[in-house]
Parts: sequence; structure tokens; C-alpha cells
Amino acid sequence: MYHLLKEAILTHIQYGRKTPLILAYTDEINYFSDRKNVVAPVALNTVQEKIQHMVAQCTKCKTTEKNTIHGGDASSGIMIILNPPSMLSSVEKKVLQSDVDTMLDRMMKAIGIDVKACYITPMIKCESQRELPGTMFSHCQNLLAKEIELVKPQIIIVMGDMRPLQKIVKNSSGIQWYNIEHPITLLKNPELKKPAWNTLKLVKAVLDGK
Repeated sequence: MYHLLKEAILTHIQYGRKTPLILAYTDEINYFSDRKNVVAPVALNTVQEKIQHMVAQCTKCKTTEKNTIHGGDASSGIMIILNPPSMLSSVEKKVLQSDVDTMLDRMMKAIGIDVKACYITPMIKCESQRELPGTMFSHCQNLLAKEIELVKPQIIIVMGDMRPLQKIVKNSSGIQWYNIEHPITLLKNPELKKPAWNTLKLVKAVLDGK
């Protein structure tokens, strides 16, 4: 487990010690745990609750850590699918989460949309260092397709690599798809913000009926 401790220390130092080292180390070795997710019976009234329940029940990936479905009421007609850079550790993603949330809020405000009116979901529903991203998404693909079917968005914005979604895009109808870089990529590469803004203007034009 030496390499896991080393990665945790590097993450701890890189982000100005925002994350306690013990938390970083715990996150890095979390996948060794054999804990089982116990989900109590609940009334599943929203899309978010239904999908989160399905994710909690899934055991296809060798992991116990599930990503959060942020949800949102989707009243704007927009669904945002987040696919962060694959080289980031789970700790790094957590450290940057508040910055990602802030950027998402600003991006949507720039086109006159409240981010709470967008349905936001991760492309890959679990965190696992024992599975390749492609393998994890193959396990999530049908679940994501079901999620899109339930949300019924007018527009889907994929933030990050959307190549894994080609089959879903091809089989969807009545949805306009757009692709921009993930907020983490934009934070690390400010020169990419202009192309992202140009794409968001196209989204705004559709919403304005132009």
C-alpha cells in the first residue's frame, strides 16, 4: 500500500493541505473495504432518488464508494453529465469539488440559467481504482440511458470526454447534445474557457428559440 500512501501525501501537499492527510489516506485505500451498502426501504419519488437507489444496489464494479447524483429539478430542460479527467484521484476530485460547483454555477448564470434548474449527474456512478474507466462506464451505460429517459431533457451538456456516450447519443431522439471541457480542465487550462463559452452561447440560442 506504499504507493497509496505516497499519492495521498502528494495530494495533501498539492492542495495546500486543505484535506487532512488521514482523510486522504483513508480515501485512497477505501476500495479495500468489504463493507456492504445497506439501503433501507424508502419512497422513491424523484428521478434523483430512483437513480441513487439503483446505483446503491449495483455491485458490478469492485468498489464500495458511490458518486453522488446531484439531481436538480431539470425545469430548465438541461441535463449536465460530468466526466472528469480520468487521471485524477478520488481525493483530488473531492478537494476540487467546491471549485467545480462554483464554476458550474457561474457558467449557467452566464446564460441566464439557475444551476439548480439543471439535472446534474456523473457519467460514471462509482469511484474505483480497481477498474478502468471504460469498464466502469460499460457497467453504468444502461443506468445512464434510463436516467436520461426519466429526466426527459431538451438539452444535454456533456462536460468532459463524450466519446463513451456515442451509442447513447445515437439512440436518443429529440435531444440536442453539446460538449465542453469539464470544469476541472477549465480551471487548469484557462485558455479553454473561450471555446466553452462559445458552446454555452449555442445552448442559450436554443433556449431562446433562435
